[in-house]
Amino acid sequence: MEEVTGRAFDGGEEVETDGKSFADCAFESAKLVYSGGEHPFFERCTFGADVSWHFHGPALKTIQFLQRINGDEGGERFIADMFEKGKYYADQA
Repeated sequence: MEEVTGRAFDGGEEVETDGKSFADCAFESAKLVYSGGEHPFFERCTFGADVSWHFHGPALKTIQFLQRINGDEGGERFIADMFEKGKYYADQA
């Protein structure tokens, strides 16, 4: 995993997050991109009001799926259960 420490990201910079660990970074005006690869980690980072997330590939498909079922019968309950605090999903062997 690539480690990024103490960087400031601003000026609308696009930051690929897959497979990266960020520590003590400041995201002021940045576009954070996640494509569904290895999860990024953020430790002691700050995020300004002008930070936005962008999803590509499998990550985008997952977001679109959740948006489609939200509001459907049982969909809201499914989403609320999925994002219950402290509940985490793992790959099934």
